[in-house]
Amino acid sequence: MHIQNEFQAPLRKDIRLLGEILGDTLKKQAGERVYALEEEIRALSKAARINGDQEAEHKLRQLIRSLADEDTLLLARAFSHFLNMANIAENYHNVRAHKNHAEDAVSDQLNQLEVLLPKLLEQGVSRTEILKTISNMEIELVLTAHPTEVKRRTLIQKSGRISELLSRRDTRNLTPFEKREIRDNLETLITSIWQTDEIRRVRPTPVEEAKWGMAIIEEILWHAIPRYMKNLDDIVLKVLDEELPIDCCPIKIASWMGGDRDGNPNVTATVTHEVCLLSRWMAADLYYREIDKLVQRLSMESCSEELRAIVGDVREPYRVYLRSLRTKLRLTKRWCEARLAGKKGIDAGNIYLDTEELLDELKICYRSLQENKGELIADRGVLNLIRRVSCFGLALVKLDIRQEAPRHKDLINAVTEHLELGSYKDWNEEERQAFLIAECSSKRPLIPMDMPFTPDQQELMDTLHTCAALPPDSLGAYVISMAGSPSDVLAVRLLQKEAGIKKPLRVVPLFETLADLDQCGSTMETLFSIPWYKNDIRGDQEVMIGYSDSGKDAGKLAASWAQYKAQETLTAIAGKHGIRMNLFHGRGGSIGRGGGPVEHALLAQPPGTVDGRMRVTEQGEVIQQKYSIPEVAVFNLMQYTAAVTEATLAPPPVPKPEWRELMEKMSDVSCRDYRDIVRGHPDFVKYFRQVTPEQELGSLYIGSRPAKRKADGGIESLRAIPWVFAWTQIRLMLPAWLGIGSALQMAMDDDQEPLLQEMIEQWPFFYFFMDMLDMVLAKADLRVAAYYDECLASDEVKELGRTLREKLAHTQKVAEHIVQDLPVKEEREILRSSVHVRNIYADPLNLLQGEVLRRIKLGEDPRPAVLNDALMVTIAGISAAMKNTG
Repeated sequence: MHIQNEFQAPLRKDIRLLGEILGDTLKKQAGERVYALEEEIRALSKAARINGDQEAEHKLRQLIRSLADEDTLLLARAFSHFLNMANIAENYHNVRAHKNHAEDAVSDQLNQLEVLLPKLLEQGVSRTEILKTISNMEIELVLTAHPTEVKRRTLIQKSGRISELLSRRDTRNLTPFEKREIRDNLETLITSIWQTDEIRRVRPTPVEEAKWGMAIIEEILWHAIPRYMKNLDDIVLKVLDEELPIDCCPIKIASWMGGDRDGNPNVTATVTHEVCLLSRWMAADLYYREIDKLVQRLSMESCSEELRAIVGDVREPYRVYLRSLRTKLRLTKRWCEARLAGKKGIDAGNIYLDTEELLDELKICYRSLQENKGELIADRGVLNLIRRVSCFGLALVKLDIRQEAPRHKDLINAVTEHLELGSYKDWNEEERQAFLIAECSSKRPLIPMDMPFTPDQQELMDTLHTCAALPPDSLGAYVISMAGSPSDVLAVRLLQKEAGIKKPLRVVPLFETLADLDQCGSTMETLFSIPWYKNDIRGDQEVMIGYSDSGKDAGKLAASWAQYKAQETLTAIAGKHGIRMNLFHGRGGSIGRGGGPVEHALLAQPPGTVDGRMRVTEQGEVIQQKYSIPEVAVFNLMQYTAAVTEATLAPPPVPKPEWRELMEKMSDVSCRDYRDIVRGHPDFVKYFRQVTPEQELGSLYIGSRPAKRKADGGIESLRAIPWVFAWTQIRLMLPAWLGIGSALQMAMDDDQEPLLQEMIEQWPFFYFFMDMLDMVLAKADLRVAAYYDECLASDEVKELGRTLREKLAHTQKVAEHIVQDLPVKEEREILRSSVHVRNIYADPLNLLQGEVLRRIKLGEDPRPAVLNDALMVTIAGISAAMKNTG
């Protein structure tokens, strides 16, 4: 505990400083009365939470019940801002800790890779194998616009500035003036944050979401990639005494922002066209600026014969050479601008359309500098740009297209009926496959030019024609949600052919429900057995595993086990057919949607399923947490690299038969218990809608996508994000644990506790599962959940509320018993300490939210605007307290 206190001391100092400045700001901006109220509420909350003072708890609830509507908003803002300040301090503290432990490291932060590589050598892995794995590694991070980031971008930017000031404050030998200046700047920023409206008043458009993703690249990842690669270069050189290729960059970036139309009517063909061109323009602009800097710097005369042959007998050959690249980039920007304006514009022959062309030209410059004693200039200037081009390409990000399978089925059915071939929807699966394969193999078109379409069908065709018109490197995968059969995949391949897409997007089925995961092996076995399809994919297949909807469908334990088995099955089937399987992990930020530390998650995958590459979604608030400042981004990119390296070269053990047997039993019990409540209890839907803010989430303009796939749908059509979001708000965290307590109890009743302990100690999958369960149970709170029932639940559903809390208490008790000897006691204590501190500020937000919801429920329609604002602020504040939303 002494080590923990020593470790946490600088953090507590930073939190105290930011809290003190925020308190002064509150006093000045909202007045002494509001400040005094905030202090009284904080003191009561502390007494109730830490000392278990029931009188303080009673007074706190009475005080919040008596507040004026306007005061609920001001106090919600105060506590919400404090929690955001605590998050800023924690994020910076993590960076500081990594740097402090890097005294003997070659990189600027302690990272797992530098520890891992010597261990791999000791285990007998050759230097050649390690170098080959890292050199050829493919880690694609897919930025998505999933609506889980509740903070406005302007506040995120201000948070980054506060983090920079905390870093500067740690500088040694600061003068008194410099210390005062840092304090003044912090006060200015926090005042600015207080005076900024934290509520989004307008729902963002898909193009605005895409621009937010581009801003993350421009402001953070653009600067992080060269630093990441410098760390990687130095570690490989130190440990392996080898150099990575100059165009090596394991990290690639893709996006769903502007391409994900699954249930989002706001994402259209026009949006996709605009987003791709905007992204391409930004890439050209970023490269233009870097080339311009090189033109200014590279004034030397000596160059290689290769470069001299291009520029001729001129002075300052590098400047002459690079100006031609700069001109071409300027024309590329103008070409994008013309296309965005709907004009033909510049001849495509004078612009960059091929990333390899730009890379080759930069390599000529690099080689010339190397040959002429300019190694330092080459490595610190041109090499950084080569690595950026290797990472981002000319498209900046490759845009995935995502659409649901029924939309493709509907379109093909319209075609077969128009051509009087019958009803495609009425055909069985074998008939559909035969038809689709025949048409894919045919050289003639299927769809007539004058074919009449419904608006939805026309939009789908417009999207495919847009894909055909864009530069091929603009696009990544075509992801099919709700995929359940081979014909779903073949249908998309046929439609791409019909739209004239010369370089078809790889077709990626997304298996997301429990049934889909169980059947995915059969689906892919059928596809791989089709000669035409096997030839078409050229030995490479990508499949997406859905973590969100499977958890919502069957509960966390059953879903996790089904995902594990699906990955085993898919990899084995692909191997049997000589096909390389690439698994795309659709993970969210919360535990209920597959979240958690990536290094643990990757090592928890089945052995052989990573194989030097991975693709994973980075969603909502996770993007902000991982890539808020360059130092944090570099650390997380290194974590990915280390995890993929380890999972590839030192994979986890194959689970023993007795482990699998117990997992099957626990999965069945867990799924049954989960579904008995979620699907089977007659009051469940009513309870969910009464006590959570689910109905209010549509008013929180945090994404362009509707909360439901169908406007008139029930729980089954509710997306996984608001499902998890709503339960997180009331601290019940139901999707992450429901059913697990019963499953663990069953195992213990069957005298399987020794086997459970063995699984924790020897099987990374089960260790990670229990570790994440432990984390989420530390955030769940029976007392808070009961308060929402008292405020909002009708008498007829209160019994269900009591039942759920009893199940939570039982799960906490059983899980605590099983994980008490986890080899991460210090980390668990740090987590609990963090949650403990946050509860003092989170409790008032939960009490305020319950009270505001009560007033809204009892009040008149339309509700007062101030109550709506107070509710939105509490939602954001509780998200900050939990450090995730959906």
